[in-house]
Amino acid sequence: MSPARKRRTRSPHPGVVLLRPDPAGRHPNWRARYADPDSGRMVKTTLDPTGLPTAEARRDWAIRKARSIAKRRMDLESGAHRATGTSLEDALKRYWEDHPKLRERTLEIYRRAAAKLQAWARRTGIHSADDVRGPQLVAFRAELAREPRRVHALGGKRGQQRKTKDPRSASTINIELRAIRTILGYLRKLGLLPHIDTDDLKDGLERLAVSHERGHFLKPHELQKLLEAALRHDSETFAATRAEHAGEREPGTTTRYEPIAPVIACALLTGMRFGEVMSLEWKQVDLDALGSDGDVVGEIHLSAATKTKRARTVGLEVSPALRKLLAAMHLQAGTKRAVFASTRDTTEAAAKRIRREFGAPAGFTWQTLRRTCGCYLTNAPGIFGAASAYRSAKQLGHSVAVAEKHYVDVVRGIPREARTLEAAMQIEAQMTKVLDAIGEAPARARKIG
Repeated sequence: MSPARKRRTRSPHPGVVLLRPDPAGRHPNWRARYADPDSGRMVKTTLDPTGLPTAEARRDWAIRKARSIAKRRMDLESGAHRATGTSLEDALKRYWEDHPKLRERTLEIYRRAAAKLQAWARRTGIHSADDVRGPQLVAFRAELAREPRRVHALGGKRGQQRKTKDPRSASTINIELRAIRTILGYLRKLGLLPHIDTDDLKDGLERLAVSHERGHFLKPHELQKLLEAALRHDSETFAATRAEHAGEREPGTTTRYEPIAPVIACALLTGMRFGEVMSLEWKQVDLDALGSDGDVVGEIHLSAATKTKRARTVGLEVSPALRKLLAAMHLQAGTKRAVFASTRDTTEAAAKRIRREFGAPAGFTWQTLRRTCGCYLTNAPGIFGAASAYRSAKQLGHSVAVAEKHYVDVVRGIPREARTLEAAMQIEAQMTKVLDAIGEAPARARKIG
């Protein structure tokens, strides 16, 4: 009779093998060996002798590890993404490589937010995209919310900023949260964030509550003040230039700055975004386009390269003064492609200058001009009538819901006989001065350089 075979005892932690220490060798501490469920490779890890000093503690650790491995295998069988070992830095680089056509402003915001994510990850010891989890996103959101507001450092170097004790606005924080959510959402779809799902992104990067006050817009007296300040800015000349000393030009005829009044007029009377205005080319302007009644009114065609990725047509029938201004500028343009000669940076600098030195309203920004245009288009009864919300939304390139939410009943007291934007805004006299300044431009020397 053959001896009875010894019955095998089933391991309480299947798949996880505890390896005895070798005091005389390279491994004086206990180790564990198991197969990584994501890569399938055999992994050996050293156990902490302080945290796991007894056999019972090591056994409990091995049981928990076996359960987590089994759960991970079930998740992978259900369609979860496998860990790739990709560093967080390389994962973010993949996003930039896959999105080469982001708008300049969008790319700037996304890169700034991603840099904050990388800096936070380094401080917290997160180096791999595989290590990012939902609770960590909550902690990162809290850090963004605590970040203090920064302002320009008076007397410092160009671009230097200093921290204040004031918190940043919820809107500013939400811009960064939205950027990070977009980037990580794409990386999750690629399978580079195996421990992140849509609920983690939604909960971990939840936007802060924002109080919705009435949007700021410029009133008629402020618009008049703005255009007068721009005209004073554009009329500034050098006291005397080298050519004027040589008798080649009359003293005081060389303009000091590129004109900003036409740029302000275009942004105000079309509601176009600042980037759309500065990138406008003459091939997009049709001064002979007909309106719905057959009259020549002119129009501007914006391609799908806009922020919303939707092409739109901006009709000039709402502002005959702007059509005259563009026609006068077109006669002087010659072979130039761009409608406005100044660059984005010089125009931004000029906007700051007219607020600081020429008396422009403190609330003047390019977004304020767009909002002002939307307010008057939506509320002027003599321009679009009952279809004002729909037509103004089409003009500005957003939804009707946005027009109804932000513009309806914001401006009151617009005369019913006002059929144009310049009449509704009460800036007809100022627009005449802007047009006259363009007509005088050929007789005056352009800016040097």
